[in-house]
Amino acid sequence: MLGHTSKRLTGEGSKILLAVTEIEKLLSEVTELQKDHVKEVCPGCENPCCTRVHYMFSQKDLLFLRLSRRKPGWKKEFLMTKGCWFLGPTGCTLEPETRPFICHRYICSDLEKVMKTGDPGLRTALEEKFKAIGELRDQMRDELAEAVS
Repeated sequence: MLGHTSKRLTGEGSKILLAVTEIEKLLSEVTELQKDHVKEVCPGCENPCCTRVHYMFSQKDLLFLRLSRRKPGWKKEFLMTKGCWFLGPTGCTLEPETRPFICHRYICSDLEKVMKTGDPGLRTALEEKFKAIGELRDQMRDELAEAVS
């Protein structure tokens, strides 16, 4: 699919690759901001959100993985499990950079309470970063559509 546009995608001025790079940076930032709170709340949760979903990657998630040259490390045995395919005995089996965007963006009420107590401004900071990531994901998709048309 990307073959005939590879020069446009790898050029220094590529808006697509700039968007991918900025998404990577922002995902790293949101992961770091949430890390301590997630470690505090999620392991002890009696009804983790990951066990209640069977979430698939969106087209933008897959596009990001492809353009960032990341591999999610899917394992066949996870495809038939109840709940999220990537929930292992000690939590998510995916590296943070390869998780669907919803996994970063979704904040349950328990996690939100802990965040508000520990850092009242954190939720606002995260929402700003989530908005920026969403806009960059749209840009990435739109720029690629333009490049291949």
